[in-house]
Amino acid sequence: MPITDNDRRGLQRDGTNTSEYNRLNFATEQQIRNSVNTAWIGRVDAVSTEDEPTASGTVDATQMVAQSDAEGQSLPMASVPALPYARIQHGIAALIINPVPGDLLLFDTCKRDSSTVKRGTGEPQRAGSYRQFDVSDSVAVGAVHTKEPEVWIHIKQDKTVMIHAPEGVTIETDSKVTITAPGGVDITAPTVTMSGNLQVAGAITAGGDVKGGSISLQGHTHPGVDRGSGNTDPPQ
Repeated sequence: MPITDNDRRGLQRDGTNTSEYNRLNFATEQQIRNSVNTAWIGRVDAVSTEDEPTASGTVDATQMVAQSDAEGQSLPMASVPALPYARIQHGIAALIINPVPGDLLLFDTCKRDSSTVKRGTGEPQRAGSYRQFDVSDSVAVGAVHTKEPEVWIHIKQDKTVMIHAPEGVTIETDSKVTITAPGGVDITAPTVTMSGNLQVAGAITAGGDVKGGSISLQGHTHPGVDRGSGNTDPPQ
């Protein structure tokens, strides 16, 4: 909505020109407003994950609050390239959720040129230039106004965790998986397939049949049965 004659007003206040101090204070405030960037909301235009999909990359983003001219008309906003985005990671442990084009992210602008601080940098670096509080040195620190999620991990206040993954869940490890559940483990599935040997210290209750290889627990037979002290043949 453009600014009209009814709501057009200058930036000066009633007392701006009443003293030298007020004039200097106004000029200082204007300089800060025009040169210092703090936080802003941007739309992701493109995403780069650099060398590997697991590596944190950068985004190109356009500011969602546009600058305006003297008449209050919005000015075209250019996309700011190669802005790093933060994610939940400490050391070698990470929760990987890369942004996608169209996301609205909250960006925080660094005080100095941070272009020399890159992935793998472990020591303080000198600033890349003399620029200060420039949007080119912003970092995406979080998402705002995102779409309704279709896949999620929900950590609830009732001390439970829900994983919702419509297209499947894969757990991969080079070691073993340990599940400790004093309350039991319930699996609801048409079939449960296991590759390898099953070793059970307790009891297993199955609502359907259980097969070892091709031998059914419910439908197998024992040939060679003869009354007396002999043993049956292996099940078929």
